[in-house]
Amino acid sequence: MHIRYQRLVVFLVMMFATAAVFGQATSTGNIIGIVTDATGAAVSGASITAINKGTNSQRTVTTNRAGEYRFDLLAVGTYSVKVEAQGFSSGLAANLELIVGTTLNANFPLIAGQVATSIEVSTVNQLVNAEKTDSSTAVTPQEINNLPLNGRDFANLAILAPGVKQVDSYDPTKNRYAVYAVNGSSGRNTNTTVNGVDNKDNTVGGAVMQLPLEAVEEFNISTSRFSAENGRSEGAAVNVVTKSGTNQFHGALYGFFRSQAIQTNNAISEQAGQPKPDYSRQQYGGAIDGPIRKDKDFGFFAYEGLRERSSLAVTDLSYSELVLAEPLGAKPTHTIATPFDEKRYNGRLDHYFSDREKFYVSYTAQDNKSNNDQSTGQVDTTEGNFTINDLIIANATLTSILSSRSINNFTLGFQYWNNLIDSTTRTPYFLFPDGTSFGTNINVPQKSSQHKFQFRDDFSQTVGKHTLKMGFDFLYEPQVGGFFENNPTPEFDFFDSAANLLDPSKYPNGFSSPGAIQASTGTSGDPSFNLSPKMLGLYFEDDWRATPRLFLNLGIRYDRDIDTYGLDKQANSRTHQELVAAAATPVPTLPTTPPVTQAGVGYTPSLDFLGGIYTGLPKNDNLDISPRIGFSYDVWGNGRFVLRGGYGLYFGQTFENIPLFMIQQANSTVFANTYSISCAGPTDTTCGSANNVPGTNIPLSQYRYGVDPAPVIPPASFNLAAGSTGRLMDPGYRNPYTQQINLGIQYALTTHSVFEVEYNQSRGIHEDKTVNINPTEYFNGGIRPFSAAFKAAGVPVLGRFGAEKSLGRSYYDGLNLSYRQSLNRHFSAIVNYTYAKALAFEGNPAAFRNTATNPFLGQFRKPDYGTAPNDERHHITAAGTISLPWRIDISPILSVGSARPLDVVESSSDLWG
Repeated sequence: MHIRYQRLVVFLVMMFATAAVFGQATSTGNIIGIVTDATGAAVSGASITAINKGTNSQRTVTTNRAGEYRFDLLAVGTYSVKVEAQGFSSGLAANLELIVGTTLNANFPLIAGQVATSIEVSTVNQLVNAEKTDSSTAVTPQEINNLPLNGRDFANLAILAPGVKQVDSYDPTKNRYAVYAVNGSSGRNTNTTVNGVDNKDNTVGGAVMQLPLEAVEEFNISTSRFSAENGRSEGAAVNVVTKSGTNQFHGALYGFFRSQAIQTNNAISEQAGQPKPDYSRQQYGGAIDGPIRKDKDFGFFAYEGLRERSSLAVTDLSYSELVLAEPLGAKPTHTIATPFDEKRYNGRLDHYFSDREKFYVSYTAQDNKSNNDQSTGQVDTTEGNFTINDLIIANATLTSILSSRSINNFTLGFQYWNNLIDSTTRTPYFLFPDGTSFGTNINVPQKSSQHKFQFRDDFSQTVGKHTLKMGFDFLYEPQVGGFFENNPTPEFDFFDSAANLLDPSKYPNGFSSPGAIQASTGTSGDPSFNLSPKMLGLYFEDDWRATPRLFLNLGIRYDRDIDTYGLDKQANSRTHQELVAAAATPVPTLPTTPPVTQAGVGYTPSLDFLGGIYTGLPKNDNLDISPRIGFSYDVWGNGRFVLRGGYGLYFGQTFENIPLFMIQQANSTVFANTYSISCAGPTDTTCGSANNVPGTNIPLSQYRYGVDPAPVIPPASFNLAAGSTGRLMDPGYRNPYTQQINLGIQYALTTHSVFEVEYNQSRGIHEDKTVNINPTEYFNGGIRPFSAAFKAAGVPVLGRFGAEKSLGRSYYDGLNLSYRQSLNRHFSAIVNYTYAKALAFEGNPAAFRNTATNPFLGQFRKPDYGTAPNDERHHITAAGTISLPWRIDISPILSVGSARPLDVVESSSDLWG
């Protein structure tokens, strides 16, 4: 072990000593080309200068013996490229717009002897990327500025990439923001970086924070087969660049306003005769940037505010019931106010020590407050909640040009997120049979917190026809955790409706009638959970111009996750300790009764996935080695027709929500239902002492709410209660990964347009799946595989088990057709069509807690295999801008897809316990 760490340290020192790595992975781009004479022969030794037109910074390189030149790690922006060679005319390519993650190709044919002549290259098709081997789309500043965005969330423009579509939110903290899925997935497996800094939610996946739209310069989304510089995602990679100041002052002010007058009611509310809910929204802000010292220091600042006042209609039936429940503390209302206030701001400072060294810092913050985002149309005001979010992402980046052929980029990053969902009230929670409820919300309080420090270094060295890139990316998160508590106050479930309970002929004492309460629950214990993981990524890549027409991208990446499973805490998990105790007994934990075909069922139950010996713990995932290879071939040699493709392996990460319950079960007191009783109403003669209200000797069927003493919630225990759900991670658990293949063509129809056809394939492996390894054996008298061993060990007998196993599979095949035209003759356009199919075993790809409907038929039975919830056979996205006189632009955007599948859930799932 000591030798391994020594080797790792030596490797890191070598990387620093060589200033090791390449930065185009994050917020830069490249310009390449060939300089020739009139006969097509290479012109070597020509001087090439790239000038950033915004900051006037310059870089100069010389052509090699093949007449080739390249600029790596250029800051995104607009450039002019000048060429000078002794005995030849000069050349100029003006207004080259370099987008993040792209490579522009500008070739220069010079004329011998005409030194005083300057040739301007004006036919560079900036949509053609000669070194593009992956499936990616660059979203330009013009598209961000021109296209309409509901809510001004730049991520809504991700649909401009083929294979991307908007999907429903998978987490309540993301309900108001753009959630999109790539290649049939759930949307969790996209890794977003801002100026190279990780913006991932390590608890549930997806992006954490949103930026002011005015602060976003551009972004690049790679939906498949991205290079080795990017990692920690088995799905897609999104690289976002924030704006910087220039030598000219710029400013912007804006306001967007909506009111109830231009809102429409939904069809269901109209049919029910419900009024249109109140609604108003004011979104406003501005930005300013410019020089602090010309050519040296630049500043940028953007602010965006949002004030929204909306409401949720309460159904007439629930309102009537809540009015009757006012004596119990209900506060009925026809509408639940759902206000939302947010502010976002970004500041950036750039300093140029020289044309060879640049430093900049960027700081973005977002905070918002909202009320009642956990409410439904069946509650009152007492069941409301408040939500507070505070988010920060910042970076400090130093770019050093070590020579004309070597560049280094170092980034120090920080991310902070704190989410709190709570209530200002603490009163008992009441539930009626139709779902109407009031009292303290049962989903509060809960908190998620994430603190992340990042150190990243990227280096690029050009050696002949090879551009070597290498780098490391280290993340340390001292805190990823929080707490999740449910039922903070006692819950009382009524046996009948409020109207019936207040009918003296049925219930003489109304709500206080014996047996009016049919169930009650109380919780106690420590609901907190926290991890302090570390993540290391190393990569090496060779961009090899094998021939003037053939370009190869050869890369390999290594990722190691440290303590993302919380192994020290899992060792103290009560489920794990009980399983160890059970294994120490001579009692078998595998079913021994041979199953028989069940009448009316039509199958023989399988015992292959039941019981077992689980004494081990999973190990940190340290074998995530990802080879990646891509190619592009210039078929005609003029950059108009390019064939590209490749293969790669892509590892994702294990989100904290997967080991969360195991970590909670390691606390000194286990958070759980410390009492849960139920009876079948006032006439239930079988309701015995096991269902006595705690703190009294009164069976629930005789309990009179408001007359008899209130329940005394039992204190939390060190042990799990009998019948509790067991939680564990399989000892063989590992991170999910995908195998991705792409093959396509890129054809420049004109100097301003390009048409692309591409096939993408993705195979998801080791995806998370929750397996019940301790179900009720309905064919064997209703016993469970572990029950006898638990009894023999003298530990509480647990109920069902939620065992997290990495055995899920998913499949995606898609054909993308895309047409893009940059602004020409007052018109620009983007049109994408995707024909695809996404398949998975029970649930979404790149998700978790996908449980097989029947544990007795194995984990990959045919009924569980089918189209993924976000599968769309056909999807079309179209957008563009029409520039009219008087500086009027019309910019529509459209996204439409075929119907998504309906997931049919088997009602028999409860048979398995």
